[in-house]
Amino acid sequence: MKGLSYVQKTAIPYLILLALSLASIAASTSIFFDQFVLSNLEKELISETTLAAESLANHPFMDEIDDEAKHLAEITGNRVTIILADGTVIGESDRSLMGMENHLLRPEVQAAINGNPEPYIRTSSSMHQRYIYVAAPIYNKQVINGVVRFARSLEYYDSTIARFRVILLITASISLVIALVFMFLQTSKRFNPLRKISEAIFTSSEGELKTIAGRSRKDEIGLLISSHNTQVERINLQIQNLRNERTKLSAILFNMTDGVILVNAQGVVTMINPSAQKLFQINFHADQNNSLIEVVRQHQIVELWQLTLQTGKTQNLTIQTSMEKDNVQVIGSLLGPILPGEVLLLFQDLTLLHKLETVRKDFISNISHELRTPLASLKALTETLQNGAINDPKVSNRFLTQMDEEIDNLTQIVTEILELSKIESGKVPLEKNLCSVDEIVTRPVERMRMQAERAGIMLESFISKDLPQIDVDKVRIQQVFVNLIHNAIKFTSPGGSIKVRTNLIDRSIHFSIADTGIGIPPADLKRIFERFYKTDPSRSSSGTGLGLSISKHIVEAHGGKIWVESSLGLGSTFTFSIPIIENPIKN
Repeated sequence: MKGLSYVQKTAIPYLILLALSLASIAASTSIFFDQFVLSNLEKELISETTLAAESLANHPFMDEIDDEAKHLAEITGNRVTIILADGTVIGESDRSLMGMENHLLRPEVQAAINGNPEPYIRTSSSMHQRYIYVAAPIYNKQVINGVVRFARSLEYYDSTIARFRVILLITASISLVIALVFMFLQTSKRFNPLRKISEAIFTSSEGELKTIAGRSRKDEIGLLISSHNTQVERINLQIQNLRNERTKLSAILFNMTDGVILVNAQGVVTMINPSAQKLFQINFHADQNNSLIEVVRQHQIVELWQLTLQTGKTQNLTIQTSMEKDNVQVIGSLLGPILPGEVLLLFQDLTLLHKLETVRKDFISNISHELRTPLASLKALTETLQNGAINDPKVSNRFLTQMDEEIDNLTQIVTEILELSKIESGKVPLEKNLCSVDEIVTRPVERMRMQAERAGIMLESFISKDLPQIDVDKVRIQQVFVNLIHNAIKFTSPGGSIKVRTNLIDRSIHFSIADTGIGIPPADLKRIFERFYKTDPSRSSSGTGLGLSISKHIVEAHGGKIWVESSLGLGSTFTFSIPIIENPIKN
């Protein structure tokens, strides 16, 4: 800069700084104008699309819908596409419907189906131009029947912005020339705000959004600072909102009961929530970057993942896997594509539902079997009477007696089912009172003694002395004794014995009924207390199969436990315990 005066030397840096400032102002103004014009365009297109959707409400969607799309295009000057809720294009103003791909996964279509129309800008694969897209849902009786999509070319918008930028550039250049005349009058005071603005814009581009002091200024610099600060505050607010939404989504994902696994195109697990870890018995940190087959260890799931990648469609699968001996785990899975190359796997543990369904089927099968025998007998007896046996008094009386017995059997089955249902639902209140062990045991033993003697079986009771009283419903506990002793008599051969004993063990009274009968196969011990369960595969033995189940629920209602020990051919011992409660509270 030799040969230049001090003023010139001083003016040149200011001139350069002024040029930068004008460039910054022009850039900000261009961005603002771009956003302003685009915002108006979006609002206009949303309004037009919404009105079109309302005009198409309750439309029958017949063949003329394609003509309707062309008609709307003529009115609005937009490209119009009408799409069914499944993504099928049924109306297109600018193209033939032949070869049109499914539009379900287009973002504007998804937004419309979700009830939140939003504009989207992208290059059309078919028209090879930048378009702005807006879609709105078409309702039919409050149900989304389809979507109408408006698209407008951004060619005019882009040219308008380009012209505006040229004008802005010319204006800035003229301003720079004019400012040169007054540049020598500028001071460092005018320089500092511009420097701050430049720094703020630079740091904003680097991701560090900070506001600028000086909003109280009334000049152009103050307006620029205010505009920048407003933008920064809005962006910071949006960032915070996104962080909050991300936190909420993460909390939902990691606390939901369903298992969730995210797999990339290479088959590597990129995300897995705790429920999925528990379901597949894996460690989150150890398996974070493992392959899908290493995590789920089920080739059916991997094959379904590959099919999802190939077809881009959601897949469903239900599998059974043996996790432990005699235990079957049922897993229901849903696989769906999200981002390109990524698949989201959703798993539900259906084991409990599977078990409940098995119990339901067993219950229907068992109750059908139990009801079939007496009903068949009644049917046969009735037909015999109708065929002439009713005229023989001796035969008819015998048949009527048998019919009465079968009706009693049906009544007993229904009564026990209702009683079991009430006990399971807690609708049967327990009339608890302090009772001695002796009075609880003696009555059912004496009641069943005659039946045991008729069967040639010795029934004995051994009651420990000095046992404390227990707070129980005496009638219900005696019912348990009757059921257990009756079972012992039924499965003990003549000459055998049944012994009833009581003991105090760990603050509980233990009642045991031991017989020398046929015993219970080991495979049946786990299911012996189930409803209608019988160890006799032919179910030829008498009884409904509900006695042990009723006994179990009565004992558990008293806070006790019931179990069985048996050896095949050596007999069985049924034991139940009733806890001793200090200072019982009466209802």
